[in-house]
Amino acid sequence: MITTEFSTLKKIAGAAALLLVLILLASNGFAQQLTGTLSATVTDSAGAVVPNAKVTMKNEASGDVRTTVSNGSGYFTITAVQPGTYSVSIEAAGFKTWDQGGIVFSQGDSRTLPSIKLEVGKVSETVEIKAGSDVVIPDNSEVSTTINQELIEDIPIVGRDAGELLKIMPGMALTNGLAQGSGFNDKVVGTNSGPVGAYSSNGTQPYGAMAYMLDGANLVDPGNAGTQIANINQDMVSEVKVLMSSYSAEYAKGPVIFQAFSKTGGNQFHGEAYL
Repeated sequence: MITTEFSTLKKIAGAAALLLVLILLASNGFAQQLTGTLSATVTDSAGAVVPNAKVTMKNEASGDVRTTVSNGSGYFTITAVQPGTYSVSIEAAGFKTWDQGGIVFSQGDSRTLPSIKLEVGKVSETVEIKAGSDVVIPDNSEVSTTINQELIEDIPIVGRDAGELLKIMPGMALTNGLAQGSGFNDKVVGTNSGPVGAYSSNGTQPYGAMAYMLDGANLVDPGNAGTQIANINQDMVSEVKVLMSSYSAEYAKGPVIFQAFSKTGGNQFHGEAYL
């Protein structure tokens, strides 16, 4: 009797451990899809590396701050950077503060600041770098299109479903040919009348060939002919990215991925209304 109970407890513990591992892996996968990385090497004007430099990264909209320090080789990296516009400042004893703003991150972007050269002086003195300059995006082979918040808010669409933005994506075509007016229902879910079933991307099959994601959660029901289970409200979205091909293995869905990222808020109040 004791042996049987012990065996049952072992099975329960094993199942719980497996579930925990799956949850952690899933969380990491979502983070890789939505967030980016900032990295750089801090040097002085002579090209020598500067260790233990304090790096501060600030979200210009929300005011959120991330900090780190450069290692013995002057290198630093900040991971899990959400889409937005950031400023970076670097301080080190005996050097002027280095500051750069206007660094824009989209979903999954990696950014490198290639030429951080601290000038000798007081920390209270600041060297300001022109916004947006000297930011390198590492080469990758992915074919994708990104729509920023300004375009999402300004482009007229019939309903309030961000999935309608597929209409302006290159390579997208409605699956019902010339009868485009009746091919898309922005208010219905659980059927193939939504964006997932209404569009073909570069010749892909309309059902089950597109992952329709919001903040890393896939809104496609694979057990119901690849239909969507929810709409994505346009007003809650800050950015939309559609990946067509050659993206990295961290994206486990596809072959086409529609990925929306929710607004994270800022330090200013505002509102919207529509009829």
